[in-house]
Amino acid sequence: MSIDFQKLVDEGVEAWNSWRFDHPQVVPDVSNLSFDYLELAGINFSGMNFDYVTLSAANLTQATFNKASLDHTDLSDAMLCQATFVDADAKCVNLFGASLVEADLTRTKMSECSLREADLTGAKFTDADLTVAYVKDANVVDTIFTGADLGRAIFENTVLTVAQLKSAANLEAIKGIDPQVLKAKEGG
Repeated sequence: MSIDFQKLVDEGVEAWNSWRFDHPQVVPDVSNLSFDYLELAGINFSGMNFDYVTLSAANLTQATFNKASLDHTDLSDAMLCQATFVDADAKCVNLFGASLVEADLTRTKMSECSLREADLTGAKFTDADLTVAYVKDANVVDTIFTGADLGRAIFENTVLTVAQLKSAANLEAIKGIDPQVLKAKEGG
């Protein structure tokens, strides 16, 4: 089956999602496509390979990336509000300046990712792997890290509360967290 996936993406989210629904056995090859600045709210990218692909500044609000591979993917400045990344593999993903408000990143592998200046308000990182993640100047209001592995993660100019760190793993190696917050967490 020879499909022009760039043309299909350019036709819009409805055409893309309809095609994916009609062809569930086909995993589109998007390795050479351009997604920068596109309006893709609600698109279904589940199970796809986006390794080394750029989706910079794209509107991916309510997009689905469940079980997708996003290693070294550039999602800088992307709108990812209410997007889902459940069980995705997103090692070394660049989310600099991205908006992940209320995004679901449950069990997502995000080791060595950049969340610099990201808006993580209400995002859910339940059981996610955030080892060696770089989180600087990020908004983490109501962000959930329950069961997340934060080993060697670096938090700079980012304020976390005891409640947010409850049940997170590997906090002994975390950097940049107020020692009083960690001490209070150990006591509670």
